[in-house]
Amino acid sequence: MQQEQVVSRLFAKDYTLWKPSPEEITNRLGWLDSPEQMKKEIQILKAFAEELQKEGFRVACLLGMGGSSLAPEMFSKVFGKTEGFLDLLVLDSTDPDWIAYLENKLPCENSMFIVSTKSGTTAETLAFFRYFFHKLSQLKGKEAGRHFVAITDPGSPLEEIASRRLFRKTFLNNPDIGGRYSALSFFGLVPASLLGIDLGKLLDKAILMREFCSSDNSECNPAVVLATYLGELALLGRDKATFFFDPPSLSSFGDWIEQLIAESTGKEGKGILPVVTEKPLKPEDYGSDRTFIFIEDMESSLFRDFKEDLRRNGHPVLSLKIEDFYDVGGLFFVWEMAVALAGHILQINPFDQPNVESTKAFTRALISDYVKEGKLSQEKPLFEEDGVSVFGNWPGSNCKEVMRNFVKEVNTGGYIAVQAFMAPFENTKRELEEIALLLQKISKVAVTIGFGPRFLHSTGQLHKGDAGKGIFLQFLTENQNDMVIPELDTENCSSAVNRLTFSVLKKAQALGDREALREAGRKVLGIQLERAEDLLTVKEVLHALLAEGR
Repeated sequence: MQQEQVVSRLFAKDYTLWKPSPEEITNRLGWLDSPEQMKKEIQILKAFAEELQKEGFRVACLLGMGGSSLAPEMFSKVFGKTEGFLDLLVLDSTDPDWIAYLENKLPCENSMFIVSTKSGTTAETLAFFRYFFHKLSQLKGKEAGRHFVAITDPGSPLEEIASRRLFRKTFLNNPDIGGRYSALSFFGLVPASLLGIDLGKLLDKAILMREFCSSDNSECNPAVVLATYLGELALLGRDKATFFFDPPSLSSFGDWIEQLIAESTGKEGKGILPVVTEKPLKPEDYGSDRTFIFIEDMESSLFRDFKEDLRRNGHPVLSLKIEDFYDVGGLFFVWEMAVALAGHILQINPFDQPNVESTKAFTRALISDYVKEGKLSQEKPLFEEDGVSVFGNWPGSNCKEVMRNFVKEVNTGGYIAVQAFMAPFENTKRELEEIALLLQKISKVAVTIGFGPRFLHSTGQLHKGDAGKGIFLQFLTENQNDMVIPELDTENCSSAVNRLTFSVLKKAQALGDREALREAGRKVLGIQLERAEDLLTVKEVLHALLAEGR
């Protein structure tokens, strides 16, 4: 990389680092300059935050998906709210039970809604907008738009919507920044400013890291070292990048990094799978497909013995240390650059997402059928037992047999992806983590967890674009709540007899992704649950399989 002057070529925005054509590369490198450019916007962002404070706003609710929501959520969980500033809630789930739960936490008359989408066409984001704009219109009439701010690219449909609906403000982002590379742009920094985060300090950390990463002396360049660690080891078969964080609040940084790695590298039959939810296991329980990355406070000793045990067992281990939370500004930049350069090593374009559209196409077709016929076409379950309906193409007449055959489908060096189209309540997360641990013990492969439709905007690309190493366990729950997605004037299907609801949208996304995975040749087992508590039945089955294996 030093001989090829890779770093100089990157900062010169030389697209031939990745592909012979500039398409979806030259217009995706704006993140290289974003820290310096955003320094010029700090006063505008501060003034906006002060304006909302003076007018009595107490909560900001960000409506977004993927790159629009993950960095803001990380800012909220890591930094929290500075006294006198706004709380920040992030909505990136179409599950109506979760929307109802979040809505109950919102004092709508004192809430600012941030509609955040690069393209201005993201289906989930616009559905959230329509729902809450309708609600605010009932409370505020023509003043409803004063409770909304847009973050989008110039010329997007959302810019026109914001103008027509009299939004309080529209932030137009640099269009040369892709969604997953947008943390240090308006997409990340508008929400950060409302929390009271010191944007100058955050951006100074990013600018300093940019200076560290600008040298062609590769041994001293942290981004090049990290890219080499990720890329070269992936080429050697160690393509499961396993993360651990201390303090634990930094685990929300893992959600951001999961999208960056998975969506950037999972294509053309290649990919690096980020594993960000596993608890530490015995070193001998990990396969030879793992690399380990620890992001820790300078004083941390939580994983000291664990790291040494991993090294003694021949596993690659890398530690990244931070002095304080503001160092995440530097982490954003070094990881963006490292993943871009890992794409160079893997000989792929890290800035496109060619397989994301497949799920969207199936989902749109299902929704179109619904608004015409009033029902979603879906498979007949293989069987029903204890409130669990099982879908899939595996032989067997009971849960245990179906699950046993499913787990057998994963090969050494593969992985299992647990996909949960259900409300992301903390108790549900714990149940899924236990299920993932049981699957890992039974299969001896990496197991990841993703809530739908959120994961479709992060790991969904890798699931369909990598070498086909994954098998997929999909959970889909029924909902206690549901709400219609309102139509505003004549937008979208206003003449349809059957009104689209959030539960229908969620189910269509689950079924759409199931079909997209199967079209890509992936093995999928779908389990329909009446409620989240029925995950206990799944755990019982897995406990029985584990006992058999022992």
